[in-house]
Amino acid sequence: MSHHEPYKPFVTHYVSDEIDRLASRALNGVRSNKIKPVDYEKLKAIATEKKFSSHTSLLKVKKFEQLSKQNKENHLLKQHKLMWQKEFLKLNSLRKKIQNEVDVHIRQNAAEGNICAQIYQDFENYRAMLESDFEKFKEATTEPLWNLREDLQFWLQENMSELKLGSPETVEKHKEIKQTVESVKAQQEHVFQRLQNEECCIEQELNIGEYTDIGMGSLEKRPKIDQGIPEEAFDLECPDEELKVSILQEFINIDQMYLERLEMVEAAHQYALGKDRFGGWTEEEHVVFVSVFDQYSYDTRNRRSLIIDRLKRHLPGKTRADIVAHEDWWDSFRYFHKRCQAVMLDWQRDRMELMQKAQVVFAEACIANELEEVKNEYLKRHNELRKALFQKVEDWREQKYQEMLIKAEMDEKRREEMVERMKSAEEREKRKRQEEKQKIDSYLENKHQKRQEHEEDARQRLMAIQKMLKEQAILDQERIQFRAQQLEKKLEERKEKVEEKDKEEYYRQMRLEALREKVRVIAENNPDRVLQETYAWHGHKTETEDSSINIHKPLFDVHGYSSNQITADPRLKLEAKLREAGLHKTDYARHVMKMVPPPQQPRRDMESNVFKQS
Repeated sequence: MSHHEPYKPFVTHYVSDEIDRLASRALNGVRSNKIKPVDYEKLKAIATEKKFSSHTSLLKVKKFEQLSKQNKENHLLKQHKLMWQKEFLKLNSLRKKIQNEVDVHIRQNAAEGNICAQIYQDFENYRAMLESDFEKFKEATTEPLWNLREDLQFWLQENMSELKLGSPETVEKHKEIKQTVESVKAQQEHVFQRLQNEECCIEQELNIGEYTDIGMGSLEKRPKIDQGIPEEAFDLECPDEELKVSILQEFINIDQMYLERLEMVEAAHQYALGKDRFGGWTEEEHVVFVSVFDQYSYDTRNRRSLIIDRLKRHLPGKTRADIVAHEDWWDSFRYFHKRCQAVMLDWQRDRMELMQKAQVVFAEACIANELEEVKNEYLKRHNELRKALFQKVEDWREQKYQEMLIKAEMDEKRREEMVERMKSAEEREKRKRQEEKQKIDSYLENKHQKRQEHEEDARQRLMAIQKMLKEQAILDQERIQFRAQQLEKKLEERKEKVEEKDKEEYYRQMRLEALREKVRVIAENNPDRVLQETYAWHGHKTETEDSSINIHKPLFDVHGYSSNQITADPRLKLEAKLREAGLHKTDYARHVMKMVPPPQQPRRDMESNVFKQS
């Protein structure tokens, strides 16, 4: 069968001619021309080839998986590289900016005539001394190593051939060189260890005493606040001692209030304060964490996964859970310090505002005291004039009193008229509200009646639908019983047909056996007679016919499926994969196998009409 022909569905129906063919083959013998010999070596070669091709395919799949992992890793590294390049450019520009500011500061303060000129001159001398020491250290350590490396490379190039041949002198010289190299390595290790010790000592000195204020982290830098009443407030002048005491007491109240706020903030962040300043990690690990965390901005895509992947590369000893826990602590720690810094800034601002307010209030009190003295002198002179004018005011007050009585009478009359008008308006409004209330009641009554009618109609429709559903359920049950009876009848008819067919087959075999008994040949066993030519063959044979006829050729062509066609079925491949995974007996496997379509849809006449869903 050609490979380009379309796939045909499997034939599972019974063929009765196979029995006759098997009987004829059994009668003709093993060496019959109708039986094709099997070449087991060829089959083994084909099986080996298939195994090799499957192994090659498996290697390709593994290679594709490795390439996929490598591409994913390269993509992550590319993203990390972009972030590092941005951070490098930012740090480089910041370094240049700070270096420029330092150079400008040094030039401004190192000029002649400046007070700090001598200090900056000492700084320059110390820097020159450090550069000189570094050059001496380089000449004493690194340059001899590079010279030794070049000499060793030149010696290996010159003596490589003799060393491969095993010349005694060259081998001995090679051993001496190796001993020299080991000695140099030990010396360099000693120097490196000493430099590390010096570095640790310098770092400890910087972390002790007054250097801690210089190298303090940005989170822990808070404004310095002097608690209590400031000395400037005591020196302020105020004529009212009680006022001065109450204002100065406000400084103590503000300090107490903000100290309580700081205690509340610390109580709310016990998790952040329960660990040391590095969150239980070492200082180097925490510095790496903070540096990597700050490199990725909040608008970066997949920021958190990139940060965790980067930290797992820099800190291989830390798991994802450790990194996430440290990240939570770091967020809480930063938020705690931000809140403390905000409280301290508010504290400092309130104390400054209170100080300014105290200065203004004390100055106003002094001005008010002076004004009070001037006012007393003015009142003394004004009392005489007031007594003279008091009588005139009394007369004017009497006139105004009479006028007020007249106006009060007029206002009382107007008020009475207004009260009458308001009463009449209230009665009209009351009658109007009563009419509107009656209208609303009638409207609500009509609405309630309509709602009851609508509910009654819905109840009648529901009862009709329920009655119809019950009738339909009875009809469906009768249909199911009828279908079951029809199916049972069909099964009985099919069973009777099978029994009749088996009976006919039995009688047929009996008749065939009787015929075989009649025509069975009784002769001696001679297998070679099967391969010999008969007289009839010699009578029909002509000289033009080809004598090289393959007598082992099968009598008929075998129509079936090749191995390539069978293995091309996706359902077979899927079943093999599920079997390898141990899932071929699960509901999931059955569901997946049911969803996979065959290479070619079956013919419509092959579909069953018995189990077809209605």
